[in-house]
Amino acid sequence: MSAHGSLELSRQLRPLLTRVYQMVRRRSPGWDISAAQSSVLTTLMDRGALRMGELAVIEGVRMPTATSVVARLVKLGLVERIADPQDRRAVLVGITARGSAQISELVAERNARFAELLARLSDEERRLLRAAVPAMAHLVALDIAPKDPADTEL
Repeated sequence: MSAHGSLELSRQLRPLLTRVYQMVRRRSPGWDISAAQSSVLTTLMDRGALRMGELAVIEGVRMPTATSVVARLVKLGLVERIADPQDRRAVLVGITARGSAQISELVAERNARFAELLARLSDEERRLLRAAVPAMAHLVALDIAPKDPADTEL
């Protein structure tokens, strides 16, 4: 696919993905947590404890924003600050058992709401979405993979 074809696909697909995410989020009211807080909890659940700087980079936010989100999550008892065993001066942020349980509950609720929406599609539409899952998983993996320093050189 050409760069133009990829751009056109992006223009068609990206807004739809955003709308689907928002739709599922609205249909699964849960505890009072922002999208940013949910993202941080999911990142910590997936990757384990991280330094604040690493978390900010992964989340694509500035350090003060990450610090603010983490402070709120600490206050809620969903994450904790942990001494870094590799460097006593550094602190790691990790998800608590309560945070892990709440994220698991929220994920289950969102999966159930999304399944209700999927059930309203035709068999063929669900087959097409199922066929797209490996490509979508690959897109996610590309973002999670460590960045190649050669990719960032000017």
